[in-house]
Amino acid sequence: MSYEFYRVLHIIGIVLLFFSLGALAAIGGRTDDRLRSFAAIIHGVAVAVILIAGFGLLARLGMFGGFPPWIWIKLAIWLTLAVAVLPLRRKSELASRVFVAFPLLGGIAAWLAVYKPF
Repeated sequence: MSYEFYRVLHIIGIVLLFFSLGALAAIGGRTDDRLRSFAAIIHGVAVAVILIAGFGLLARLGMFGGFPPWIWIKLAIWLTLAVAVLPLRRKSELASRVFVAFPLLGGIAAWLAVYKPF
C-alpha cells in the first residue's frame, strides 16, 4: 500500500481517537451508558489503526531498524492517549483537564511528525 494510504489511515485513526476521548470525558463517571461502551470500542479501534498505520508509514519511509528519538516520543504520546481511558473512567473530575492536555499531546505528536526535529 502507498505512503498516502497509510497517512490518511493514520489521520482517520487520530480523529477517531480524539472523538472517543472527548465522548468519554463528556460522559464522565456514568458506567451504565451505552455510549460509553461505543466510545470505548471506538477508542480501542482507533489506537490499533494509529499504530498499524504509523508503522506502515515508517516502513514506507524505509525506517526498519533503530528509530530516531522523535518516533519514540510519538509512541509514548500515543500510548499515553491509549491508556487515558482509565483515569477518565475512575475520576470524572479530570475531564476538564483532559480537554486541555490531550489536544496539547496531539499537537506535540503532529509537530514531531512534521518537523522530525531529532
